[in-house]
Amino acid sequence: MAIEHGSFPRYVMTAMVNFVAFYSLWEVSVFLLPDENYWPTVAWAIAWFLGSLQAHWTHRIWTFDSNRDIKWTIPTTMALYIIGGVGSTACYYIGTVSWGLNERVVFLVNSSLWGFLNYLGQREIAFKEVSTSLPSDNE
Repeated sequence: MAIEHGSFPRYVMTAMVNFVAFYSLWEVSVFLLPDENYWPTVAWAIAWFLGSLQAHWTHRIWTFDSNRDIKWTIPTTMALYIIGGVGSTACYYIGTVSWGLNERVVFLVNSSLWGFLNYLGQREIAFKEVSTSLPSDNE
């Protein structure tokens, strides 16, 4: 039984692939940057941006099987990712620097929260199928 395109379970399956890429980018960035103060937050922002570019394509193809024009989906998903990036980076900073929580625990909780919000935005805005046909005379 195939999981329906656009469904949350399908999003989660695709997001798991994206999460591995995102987490790997973050770990590399954490390794390369200094480890004090705000630098892990900078690593988060770098990984979020690069991961967002990859995630657009995986969600477009695997999650939503979207036929919407990329002239719409790329800027729209990038706008959603920017909003999510700013919000999630602020949350990451608060969790790690302000509250002193473990970086990896904050990473997991923050990714889950913002991943769900991103799904809603992608489903309802970026990849929502719209009819481009003219209404019939009967409508």
